[in-house]
Amino acid sequence: MIDGESTKKKLTHADITWKLRPPENTTKLTRLQTKVGANVLRLYSKFKGQKLPPVLCPKGGRAMLEAYYREPGLFKRRRMIGRFGFTTSRGPSNTEIDTTIRQIYNINPPPLSATIAAIIYMYVEPPYRNRNVGSLALTVISAIQSVQAVDFTVLVAAGNDEGLVEWYERNGYVRAPLLQEVMGSAGGEFGVTMIAPVGVKEGFFEECDLKWW
Repeated sequence: MIDGESTKKKLTHADITWKLRPPENTTKLTRLQTKVGANVLRLYSKFKGQKLPPVLCPKGGRAMLEAYYREPGLFKRRRMIGRFGFTTSRGPSNTEIDTTIRQIYNINPPPLSATIAAIIYMYVEPPYRNRNVGSLALTVISAIQSVQAVDFTVLVAAGNDEGLVEWYERNGYVRAPLLQEVMGSAGGEFGVTMIAPVGVKEGFFEECDLKWW
């Protein structure tokens, strides 16, 4: 399970630094080029007196979000405690998606107009599970995908773990049986397909320490 009950302190966005990276299979050269490009963009924007966008996703339609946290203590170092893979491009709609949105959210979008992104995986280091990291990551991913003009995000709660499904439900996701085959999990072979609307509240990027590239 990603998050649950714990006696340890629940973390908030004030505790975590988020880093938006190219996906994990990106070559070292491409990562370096991406980082250099980001730094050039920052310098150019500063020179021109222009405000940078709150988030800029790497090319390719996929990204990885890393969570960093420093334990209390004078000599404690910030360490990565979680990583999350997701898509950042607006995927094409289809009749199953339109029907799902209509049935679950009582919204009747124009045919094939709803835009969808996906969460590919979520991983939190064992010592930091049950401390709200997964829930916080979902809000960051939702905000990023919202900036990308995505309407909904989908995922597969792997392994038919009912506890995991219920955790996603507590975080705003609902089961989407019509999308099982679309997500490559026909008959629930790899888990339960779920969907949620994306969004970002006003001022979110001011309270969330998100660094890109």
